[in-house]
Amino acid sequence: MKKFVCSCLPVLLFVTGFGQTLFTYGPNAVSKSEFVKAFNKNPNVTDDRKQALKEYLDLYVNFKLKVKAAYDAKLQNEASQIAELTNFKLQIADNFINQEANVSNLVDEAFEHSQKDIHLEQVFIEVPAKGDTTAAYQNIQVAYRALQSGQNFTSVATQYSTDAYTKSTGGDLGFITVFTLPYEFEKVAYSTATGNYSHPFRSKIGYHIFKNVEERKPMGTRKVAHILVAYPPNGSITEKEASARKADSIYNLLKDGQSFENMARLVSNDISSAGNGGLLNEFGIGEFDPTFEMQAFSLKKPGDISAPFDLAGGYHLLQLRQVIPVSADKSNIEVMAAIQEKIQRSDRLANAREAMIEKHKKLVGYKPAFYNQTELWNFTDSSLKGKAPGKMLMNNQVVLFSFAKQKIKAEDWVNYVKATKGSSVENANKSYGELMNDYINQSVANYYRSHLEDYNKEYKQQADEFKDANLLFGIMDSKIWNKANNDTIGLKKHYELHTKKYVWGPSADAIIVTVTNDSIVDGLQQQLKNNPANWRAIMEGFGMQVTADSGRYELGQLPVVDRTRFEEGLITASVKNANDNSVTFNYIFKMHADPEQRLFEDAKGLVISDYQQELEDRWIAELKKKYPVKVNRVVFEGIK
Repeated sequence: MKKFVCSCLPVLLFVTGFGQTLFTYGPNAVSKSEFVKAFNKNPNVTDDRKQALKEYLDLYVNFKLKVKAAYDAKLQNEASQIAELTNFKLQIADNFINQEANVSNLVDEAFEHSQKDIHLEQVFIEVPAKGDTTAAYQNIQVAYRALQSGQNFTSVATQYSTDAYTKSTGGDLGFITVFTLPYEFEKVAYSTATGNYSHPFRSKIGYHIFKNVEERKPMGTRKVAHILVAYPPNGSITEKEASARKADSIYNLLKDGQSFENMARLVSNDISSAGNGGLLNEFGIGEFDPTFEMQAFSLKKPGDISAPFDLAGGYHLLQLRQVIPVSADKSNIEVMAAIQEKIQRSDRLANAREAMIEKHKKLVGYKPAFYNQTELWNFTDSSLKGKAPGKMLMNNQVVLFSFAKQKIKAEDWVNYVKATKGSSVENANKSYGELMNDYINQSVANYYRSHLEDYNKEYKQQADEFKDANLLFGIMDSKIWNKANNDTIGLKKHYELHTKKYVWGPSADAIIVTVTNDSIVDGLQQQLKNNPANWRAIMEGFGMQVTADSGRYELGQLPVVDRTRFEEGLITASVKNANDNSVTFNYIFKMHADPEQRLFEDAKGLVISDYQQELEDRWIAELKKKYPVKVNRVVFEGIK
């Protein structure tokens, strides 16, 4: 037993040591772990970690005192503080829930799928929206056994599929890639080996068997321009021939060098793209008719033009504008970010979140209540029709299910049904039982999201950090910044007590000029040199391309290259601004070589800054009297 206790002792010492109190302020304590975590989040600008820790300890003590003052002032109850905290929580909640849904794994999976295209065929047997699905299940099993017996996939797809399009194409879906199909289909397709077919599986619309016919390297995406020469939907042969001749004429003009963009604007019947010179949105395989895609993807070089082809009510001509290949570089941040954005817009993220519902039900304390389902459905019918329900136990206040801190009642359910039934045809056709299942899942997701801080420590920590930072800003604005800016008497008194501090060093009357387009710098400088007194009008003549600030500046404030020799009339060498590639230079009107007392207005910015610091120092001293600070030096010295 002694051996067991001794072996555990180092672990216990570590745990209790890291959980020790580092300092107290009044009755409030701050642990060593909290301080170290905060310190490590801030960049250390010096190699002397020990010195950095000492300096940060003073800052952190003052931070905790100020936040405590904000709580004492009840700032946390102000509407603006509550609204900003609520908005912040909403902004970061999705990120945390997406992390739980393993978005990173979905991104990796989508990237792997993007590395190849699959030629896919399917057997498809529809299921009725309502009613018995037994026959459909039996038929897909018959089709599966036919495949197992060696029958040709195309023949089986044609014989057993119930969808007219699938029958007509022999089940051929053409090539697909990532994001082409719903996620549940894509997963099956990419988990089926080349030349093999899948087991039957059920989707929302029916039963399927997929075959991976062949695979190829990904074709990527294309940008093409489009001209449509349409003919009437039920046009005669004569009308179609006339459209064909017109399309051939356009094709010949394009080959002779006519602008595709201009021709599209003039003659294309595709209203959605003609005004844009025929340019279509970027697209990949599986997004358009296979014939259209085959023509687009057969063009090799930007500028290549397809011969006219007949499809869907007209003759089409395409011009390739850009080939966008699929990246094979998983370390490319932009590529992975683009995939993640697509995932967040697609059904796969919703599927991943739905998969978490059962887990979340347990976390949020979901409990179904006992009620008569038939009565609830009758009550719902009456409520939707605006009729008073007959004699029944069901009413608006009956609890249907509950969570740890919330009860869902019949009136909540009725409101959901009213909103949902009219939102789509699919929802309108759902039974109350199906809608109730959706409502429970949605309620679980909403409750979990709005109470995420009860279940995710990292989320709570970020929310608390934001709250404290916002309270700090509020209390500083109230006690220091706003007070200093508006205390004219206090500012002037501070200036008069410290006039020797506010002295001009070597300085100049100058204008600081910033130019967004460096091609105009030479012309601007020449005008300024010829007529400096008229500098304002000169600047206005260049509009938004030029901004200028005038005043007296100490020489160290002027943006110049090293070793600039200042003199009156000097236009300093241009300095390039790395952030936006703009260019800055100065025109020197007058030099002031000797030290000179600053007037109050000249020194006001400096005075405000110093006065704010003075007010803050006084305030911190008052807070330390109210909440005496005691630092445990032994614990502090133990921080590595």
